[in-house]
Amino acid sequence: MREPASLLRRLFHDKRGLSAVTVAVSLPVLFGVAGLGIDTGLWYTIKRQNQSAADSAALSAAYEVIASNTNVATNLTPAASQAATRNNYGGTTPVVTYPYSDAIVTGGVRVTLSQTQNAWFSSWFPAFSAFTIANAAVAAVNSLPPVCMLALNPTANDAVNLAGNPTINAPTCTIVSDSDSSSAFHLQGSATINAATLITPGQISHTGAAYTINLSYPAQTGANFVPDPYASTLTHTNFLTNGLSTASPCTSSTSGSITTYSNPGGYKPGCVIAGGLSIKNSTVNLSPGTYWLTGDLNLQNGSGATLECTTCSNGGAGVTIILTAPPGGGTVGTVSLGTNANLNLNAPNTGPFAGMVLIQDSNGLPAADHLPNPDDFNAQANGSETLSGLVYFPQAAVTFQGTPTAAGPQCLVLVTNTFSMQGNPGFATSGCGSLGLNNLPIVKTVYLAE
Repeated sequence: MREPASLLRRLFHDKRGLSAVTVAVSLPVLFGVAGLGIDTGLWYTIKRQNQSAADSAALSAAYEVIASNTNVATNLTPAASQAATRNNYGGTTPVVTYPYSDAIVTGGVRVTLSQTQNAWFSSWFPAFSAFTIANAAVAAVNSLPPVCMLALNPTANDAVNLAGNPTINAPTCTIVSDSDSSSAFHLQGSATINAATLITPGQISHTGAAYTINLSYPAQTGANFVPDPYASTLTHTNFLTNGLSTASPCTSSTSGSITTYSNPGGYKPGCVIAGGLSIKNSTVNLSPGTYWLTGDLNLQNGSGATLECTTCSNGGAGVTIILTAPPGGGTVGTVSLGTNANLNLNAPNTGPFAGMVLIQDSNGLPAADHLPNPDDFNAQANGSETLSGLVYFPQAAVTFQGTPTAAGPQCLVLVTNTFSMQGNPGFATSGCGSLGLNNLPIVKTVYLAE
């Protein structure tokens, strides 16, 4: 019989069955590590998916900011939640921070997502029973250069139409067509646009292959509608309050109060030129101030009908002409500039109509008043228009064959229904502040900053 000590020694040195024991002891660890690898891959996939949801949520909230819906609880959080849900996010309600600023962004929108995910395979380890997946995204709001030409018609084909060999020079400002047509901007022949950028809910089309578009920022098609910033202020009620209701008839120092003049002069600022003003082969030199025309402004064909203000100074004293309907009702006046006509005016830099040079009474008209036919603002070839300030004809189809330009402080802003041209106009906004025209149309865009 073997002694106990010998048996113990043999048992101690016996290695049979050691692998089975090792495997048995290691299996929980192996299963846990394998499960952790599987769960980590799942969590990573969810995190990537939720990052897309966070990006979409931040952009959606930022678009609400653009629309002036800035309440976090009632505007931004619902928008962020809807966008995240559409991207398969299944966590808690997004946390929206606005305004959010850091070293990169000022006044942006930050959205944070948090989703708890169970550990399906790595639950062998108690520390990994659940895992919180966090994502964040920051969207910034960017303002493009101010708008210097805005065509408001929402559906018109060729809402901004360039025919022949025209060139629009607006290198420091934005041009907008609010039409959703496939030809919201239409270029024919060898037309050229030099602008900061083009914005439209529609598309840009062309006839011929020689057109040129030079932009500082990429054109944006399929963009948001840009509202008329003057619709609530340039109203008939506003005009009545600021002089129309108390204005007296104008008189001429030479001809008296007549509807058509060969050489009128001596108008008193603030007066009503009844029946409009028609000039042929002569010059009308206005004094600085506001003039109300209850009829058309017509610079006729001929040797050079001229309307000017020689005592005005761009950035200082200026003229505002407001075309409206006659007392008791009728048709609102419009503008026609014939061949060789000269229209040289700048807006005043102070007063209720600071920065405004040619205005058509179009908003909130009384029932007895009505607008003329749409194709009503026409400037023919060889006409010369040196204008500074806002030209506001929101219901008109403006046609330029001449070359309207801004002089002095560079400010020429056009708001119209549609726009067609065959000349070479120049538009600018850099000097509008000097004229007191501060409420310029602004296009805002959003982008992912972080």
